[in-house]
Amino acid sequence: MSDQPTPAKPAAGQPGSTLGAPGGTVGAPGGTPGAPGGTPGAPGPRSLWKDKANGVTVYRHPAPLVLWWVWIAFALANLFYLVTDGINIHSLRGIALIAFITGVMYACTLHARVESDEGGVTIVNPLRRHRTPWGALEGIYLGDSVEFSCLRPAPQKPKTIYSWALYSRRRSAARMQIQRDVFVPKRMSGRAPAEATALVKQHPSKIMAAELGRRAAAARERAGTGGILSSRWTWLPVAAVVVPGVLLLVAMLAT
Repeated sequence: MSDQPTPAKPAAGQPGSTLGAPGGTVGAPGGTPGAPGGTPGAPGPRSLWKDKANGVTVYRHPAPLVLWWVWIAFALANLFYLVTDGINIHSLRGIALIAFITGVMYACTLHARVESDEGGVTIVNPLRRHRTPWGALEGIYLGDSVEFSCLRPAPQKPKTIYSWALYSRRRSAARMQIQRDVFVPKRMSGRAPAEATALVKQHPSKIMAAELGRRAAAARERAGTGGILSSRWTWLPVAAVVVPGVLLLVAMLAT
């Protein structure tokens, strides 16, 4: 996912904003899963996110986790074969390749997630970690992934962070158009037909974005606006990719 700056989207509470706006956008009455109006504590699809004891809520799709454990089983089986077949330059290359792919898989599946707490939301992408207080979150949008429009220190423009974990696959051109019309307010030309809205409403990313929008709106009511986006590298996944990559390169160049 790209973390490049994009033009600022409408601020929360303004026309076209996804936070608290009318028309069924993220955070709107009736748009939050659980109950009419998004009442806190109402029954909802809680399996899509996990509340931890420390007050942090983790949002992610289950498919990447399944893919991670399938890969681990495959990698262990191949490592066992390579080791029992005898250690030589070819087996070392195979081991380095498996370690490199495992690092990439870790960064893209197990590591990537979105977290929220009382203070704000953290978007953990494969190699970068972005933290924004609720008051600095201008909007939440749904395109190819859940997108967060975040304030930065002046005079920089707001930056859109694309969540790697909360992806939204577009399986057809028709569905792509439906999602763009429904979830990107600045491109709206009118409300989507009811059947089109129903088609995309139950997508897991939509549901998780709605829950994040509800929490952002509630936090703004409590504390108002304020704060800025902060971003940094996450060194564990970087090391998990770079170190095996260097070993693989050395093994491939060895004669």
